Amino acid sequence: MRAGKIRHRITVYKQTSGRSPTGAVLPPTWTAWIVLWASFESLSVKDILTAQAAGSEVEARCMLRYRNDIDSTMQISHNGRRYDIDGEPMPDNRSGREYMTLMLKSVAA
Repeated sequence: MRAGKIRHRITVYKQTSGRSPTGAVLPPTWTAWIVLWASFESLSVKDILTAQAAGSEVEARCMLRYRNDIDSTMQISHNGRRYDIDGEPMPDNRSGREYMTLMLKSVAA
C-alpha cells in the first residue's frame, strides 16, 4: 500500500471492564487504545444498498498497515464518528501481511 493513501487519523478503542472497590463488576467502557494512520472511505450509495440487500449494515471501509492485534471486538473513531468493526480484518491479496481492510458499521450515539 502506498504511504500517500494512508492520510487519515483513526483511533482504535478497546472494551474494558473492571471492579469497584467493593468487588462489584462495573459495566464495560470503551477506552482509546491506539491512534493510527489509515485510509478511510465511506462506501458509495450503491455499495451500501448492495450490502443492505445482503443483510449487512456496513457503511465505511478502512485500510491500514497490517497489525495482528486488531480484531472485530474493537471500535474505530474517525472525524468524531464511531464505528464497530464488522467481521474479522481482511488481509491483502499478496502476502497477507502488508495491509488489512476493516469493514465498518456506524455506532448509534
